[in-house]
Amino acid sequence: MQLIRKIRKLGWKLGFQKLVGYEAIFSCAFCDREYGKELYKGNDIKDKVFTVLPHTKEYWYADPLVWEKDGKDVVFLERMDRRTGLGCIACSDISDGSWKEPVPVIEEAYHMSFPMCFEWGGELLMIPETEMNQSVNLYRCVEFPYRWEKIGEFLKGRKLVDSIVWEKEDDKVSILASVYDPGDTFYTRFYRYELYKKEGGIDVRDGGNGSDSYTLRSRMAGPVIGVKEPLVPLQRSTSGIYGYSVQFCEKGEKLPDKQIKELLPASFNGAEHHNGIGRKLLGVHTYSQSSRFEVIDIQYLVYNKNKWRKK
Repeated sequence: MQLIRKIRKLGWKLGFQKLVGYEAIFSCAFCDREYGKELYKGNDIKDKVFTVLPHTKEYWYADPLVWEKDGKDVVFLERMDRRTGLGCIACSDISDGSWKEPVPVIEEAYHMSFPMCFEWGGELLMIPETEMNQSVNLYRCVEFPYRWEKIGEFLKGRKLVDSIVWEKEDDKVSILASVYDPGDTFYTRFYRYELYKKEGGIDVRDGGNGSDSYTLRSRMAGPVIGVKEPLVPLQRSTSGIYGYSVQFCEKGEKLPDKQIKELLPASFNGAEHHNGIGRKLLGVHTYSQSSRFEVIDIQYLVYNKNKWRKK
């Protein structure tokens, strides 16, 4: 009965595919950024050509967040080890318009993902997701993009995911993250905390819940984009698919507000043989941009003949 309920939750077709040995894989893709024709502007995705970072036997990739510095466009991402099930933070320089094999830059004994970078006080910092460690970790870039050092672990005991910078001032940075529903990790609600400068260092204030209800769309999908009319990429899951779509919402005072555009897998699937992706997508759940590129991650099925052998 438990198996039947799981298949119903996924949908009969997807549930059956997973039952016979298919598994969901994430990877990353980018396209040239055309000003006024970005993916969130409502234009036809069939006109876009994407360059895909394929998965390998050892790894798949997710949460690509591009950072532009010193004339380089570098994508920091989660590199998931398919054997251990643990992710580390890796990066790939796409400045010449091609993916390079991602190079690990931060590795811990626990899972890491969603490498949010930001500049503050003349330094490049990163808060990756370290929910498995029940902490918020802060890293400083020593040499861009490959050398980082940990400068703090904060909020021990808190299991926070997908932190983004909400507001930034000289003496503090407001962060919006999310926490899981204990009964169903597809559901989340927003959570707040704040970095502040203290005696030459950095400390954290716990801000508590930012929203009251757990929903399927209370989780960030990338950093705030734009300045005059900022938008917030918001991740939406369904009851059966984690990371189904990206909703671009107006940035409210404290939370994402009115939805402007939704980036759906169906938008890509209509052009799957023309846009360079070449696969039918189950989901798209992260978005970031530089002055030259738009970067997303993609979710699709692959057949794994050893899936049940590993159980």
